[in-house]
Amino acid sequence: TKAVYSHGNQTLEVVWTVIPGTILLALALYQMDVWASFRMREFYPQDMQTIAEVTERQFEWRIRYAAPDDVYTVNDLRVPVNRPVAISLRTEDVQHAFFVPELRVKQDALPGKRIPVWFEVTKPGTYDLVCAELCGWGHYKMKGRLVALSEDEYAAWLKQAFQHQFDDGVGE
Repeated sequence: TKAVYSHGNQTLEVVWTVIPGTILLALALYQMDVWASFRMREFYPQDMQTIAEVTERQFEWRIRYAAPDDVYTVNDLRVPVNRPVAISLRTEDVQHAFFVPELRVKQDALPGKRIPVWFEVTKPGTYDLVCAELCGWGHYKMKGRLVALSEDEYAAWLKQAFQHQFDDGVGE
């Protein structure tokens, strides 16, 4: 039999393009409020203090704790468990990504921007801290650790780190 060719149904094509497009637009507009609520209002209490500033650079994590005075570490982030903690994330050079896979925390950092990141660790332990962006030739060695401690252990560690950092060895 002879083949019959048709050019298509323009009305049907418009309908199956407009309806899914309208649904996707409605979902996008709806989720904007949900995302803002998740990122800014409900889960980030206004009285939460930032415990550390994490500066990503090729190829390390520099961490500055604000209390009792500035305490610095490299590739070693310590946080207390069972309470929400906030960090201020920034990068000095290229795009990096703060990524703790076991905690499902991932946030990109862009040069020139300070980005707040908050999370809560519910189980003490040591977690891998990696960069999830290809940030240069040494990307593979940009590894750190996040250590979750009890409140008392965290306070003791912070005090010890402060004393160790500013101990100049004089008087021994």
